[in-house]
Amino acid sequence: MRILESAMNTLKISGPRPRLIPLLLIKDGLIVRSQLFEFHQLIGNPVSTVERYSHWNVDELVVLDISKSDNKHDLRRDDLQQSYEGNNILDVLKEISKVCYMPLTFGGKIKTLDDIEKRLIAGADKVVINSSAYKNKDLITEAAKKFGSQCIVAGIDAKFINAGNWNVFIDGGKFNTKMSPDFWAQELQERGAGEIFLNSIDRDGSALGYDIELIKKVSESINIPVVAAGGAGEYSDIIPVINIAKASGVAIGNLLHFYEVSYLKAKNVALENGIPMRPPSFESEYIKREPNYDRNNENVKLERRITNSKDKSYFVKKYSKNNSPSKVKWCVKCTYPSMSAAPMEFDDKGVCTGCQMSMIKDSFKEDSSWDRKKETLRKLVDKYKSHDNSRHDVVVAVSGGKDSYFQVHFLKEELGLNPLLVTYDGNNWTDIGWQNLLNMKDAFSVDHVIIRPSTSTLIKLNKLAFYIMGDMNWHAHVGIMTVPMKEATIRNIPLVFYGEHGYLDLCGQFSLDDYPEVTYRDRLEHFARGFEWNYFVGRDNLTEKDMNIWKYPSDKDILKLDLRGIFLGNYVHWEANEHIKLVTEKYGFRINDQPFERTYRRMSNLDDMHENGIHDYLKYIKFGYGRATDHTSKDIRAGLMSREEAIKLVNHHDPIKSSDLKRWLNYVDIDEEEFDRIADTFRDPRVWEYENEKWFKKNIV
Repeated sequence: MRILESAMNTLKISGPRPRLIPLLLIKDGLIVRSQLFEFHQLIGNPVSTVERYSHWNVDELVVLDISKSDNKHDLRRDDLQQSYEGNNILDVLKEISKVCYMPLTFGGKIKTLDDIEKRLIAGADKVVINSSAYKNKDLITEAAKKFGSQCIVAGIDAKFINAGNWNVFIDGGKFNTKMSPDFWAQELQERGAGEIFLNSIDRDGSALGYDIELIKKVSESINIPVVAAGGAGEYSDIIPVINIAKASGVAIGNLLHFYEVSYLKAKNVALENGIPMRPPSFESEYIKREPNYDRNNENVKLERRITNSKDKSYFVKKYSKNNSPSKVKWCVKCTYPSMSAAPMEFDDKGVCTGCQMSMIKDSFKEDSSWDRKKETLRKLVDKYKSHDNSRHDVVVAVSGGKDSYFQVHFLKEELGLNPLLVTYDGNNWTDIGWQNLLNMKDAFSVDHVIIRPSTSTLIKLNKLAFYIMGDMNWHAHVGIMTVPMKEATIRNIPLVFYGEHGYLDLCGQFSLDDYPEVTYRDRLEHFARGFEWNYFVGRDNLTEKDMNIWKYPSDKDILKLDLRGIFLGNYVHWEANEHIKLVTEKYGFRINDQPFERTYRRMSNLDDMHENGIHDYLKYIKFGYGRATDHTSKDIRAGLMSREEAIKLVNHHDPIKSSDLKRWLNYVDIDEEEFDRIADTFRDPRVWEYENEKWFKKNIV
């Protein structure tokens, strides 16, 4: 997609340029996806997201805190590089401001002048005042006098009542003030507000486009700028907000979370349609895409972990019953705990978002929704596939597992594509897994590229990642999300396919209409835990050349090719128990002839012996649950087992310390005692207690 800097020179610009503004909603310290102001799904860490926006030189950023509590903001996880100590919104704001190289507007729970001052000191440039402006008639006036109108943004949440009429709601959309938004905007302007932040409750998270009539009504009633939010589903949705509704800025939330280089693409769409926005930029002079790590500080953290692992008094102090009361609860339908590695929330009835999304997913079977999704996929594929047979149509990221087989089957047999299979080889195969992988080329009559890092580099990364983040498989998680995208860039193939979206399937992180794609931010935050390839350069004599395989394509190359990573599970009903029947009968896929120790399933993770084994045991050490919890939750939702049956399986399998540990210890040359000591330092004190040199946790019931 081209950048229209030359077009900008021909545009006559009078007054401030229209702004394109990312909107982040923060709940309990994490970004959430919002729908209708009622349903919230966790997206991830605000720090990595703000870093990404800073790298793109975005015009401005709006962050709104919608937490119910003031002291639950918590990113304390020992396996994440980007975390912080503290438990309130000011702690979050301070961390965000460290990586924010754009004007920052911050709102939520602002009731007094002191609240405003604290947020400005913590790093905000402007504040949004919403409900308190209605409850305290003098707050806006006093704030404008003390801090200046340019610093005070008045928030308006409006809901459609009937034709041509909306009412202003406060308290998160719960209380109807019975006022019209244009009348309220006029009063807020008179009191001294310098800007209006207008959000449509009806359009929130809908992806149906902005409420142009509402925005136009408000913007025409006042002289101060209006920033409109709520409803972006496509980049083109921003056009009428500026051209027709005459807003001064457009705020986008969900859309920017789900697609790669999304802000740059949205800016280009605006420029191509004659909107004189500031041209997009690939790189900020202030902050780079790959994090800049404080090597001395990181070394101190690692040394401290090793020291603590040898000190029993450290465990006694940190994990005593008085200091670490259990805060874990479980979903009433499946077996998932609240302290999960995947971002998850529970509704008022105790049902997790994974189960909520599963019920919605099942309801799709009763109508044409999946047919609609498949047709959307067909149109997407037709746009990007090779029309002259000069290249492969798509890249498919495959590990040789059951999901890989189903992906290739669907893309080749049902969509008629010529796929190139690309595999990252992490050197952890089971015998059957390796045979399944090698069989794919002939079973499907396709080309297959396997990228194999050197064993010595893999051994170093296994050991380093275990000590640093308690996960020896960092190399695999990042490799799988990097190598296929990189190979696609080299071969000029703009479409890469992965299987299910794990966070949608396990924890219901997204709506089924969101279609999240592979992004650098998601790769860095979730798969890499904040540890990019350059973190390891210089450690254990690893060089940049050694880490080349784990380097992600540049934003410039991504935008030029319009490279997209697609999760097939967003378009096709995904049920592993059904897929396994197809791939075993038609393509000779083999399941494990021996049961795994840590799960009852025999068809999963044959490509990596440690995923169902000692890697998964480390997840149990950290969070108190493992693969059996994942699998039983899926099978409960699929109607294949009861919760009572699942609990027995979970309590049996999850605590098992699997025998593949012996292979891994020999691989990296450390002993089991050291493994246990280091692993114990990653235990979450909200899950585990330590007494009489033994570990205890609350079990699912």
